[in-house]
Amino acid sequence: MPGPELASKNLLEASVPDAARFFERADKELAEQPGLGFRGLYASVPRRLGTAAERPAEAPADLPQARPHWTLTDYARLWLTARALPLLPSAEQPGFVLNLFEAGEIGEQVSALRVLSALPEPERFVETGLQACRTNARDVFEAIVCENAFLAAHFPALNFNQAVMKAIFMEVSIQRIEGLEARITPELRRMAAGYASERRAAGRPVPPDATFLSQPGD
Repeated sequence: MPGPELASKNLLEASVPDAARFFERADKELAEQPGLGFRGLYASVPRRLGTAAERPAEAPADLPQARPHWTLTDYARLWLTARALPLLPSAEQPGFVLNLFEAGEIGEQVSALRVLSALPEPERFVETGLQACRTNARDVFEAIVCENAFLAAHFPALNFNQAVMKAIFMEVSIQRIEGLEARITPELRRMAAGYASERRAAGRPVPPDATFLSQPGD
């Protein structure tokens, strides 16, 4: 099965008439100035793709980590990241992805988070996911928590529980969290029950998600 770089390239070539020129220019800029070239390319993807930038694409069968809401911009940025990572020593790659997230504007951050699971050895990029959960930007938070396999697959228990509870605070449906049921623990139920109790004591409505989580398990 081809890796994310080839799968993304194949999809873009089939979807964007001018894709070949994009890849040619990207390879040239990455070779000439890897760091600066990458940042400029990553930020400029929507402009380079033009009207196709925000078009959702059918997830390729050879890229099981992809989701239906990914746009062609996400695939282009996945290709760029997968292309750039091997140019760095392995030890520097997690920091590179974290910096990519922290230095990006919201759209760039969303792309970086959506594709984390598709990167080689994705468990190395947990710190990027944790940083994303500290944001109050809803689009960014949803990119790591919703319709994204990364959260349940790689977050430690404490951080996973905190992300679920923050979703409830932010009124983001926990039904959008992939793999949630397998990660529900007595501690998460206790946290949800405590939150529900605080809401009742304050005379405030209890979110359905908190009620669902606080119910005893089988």
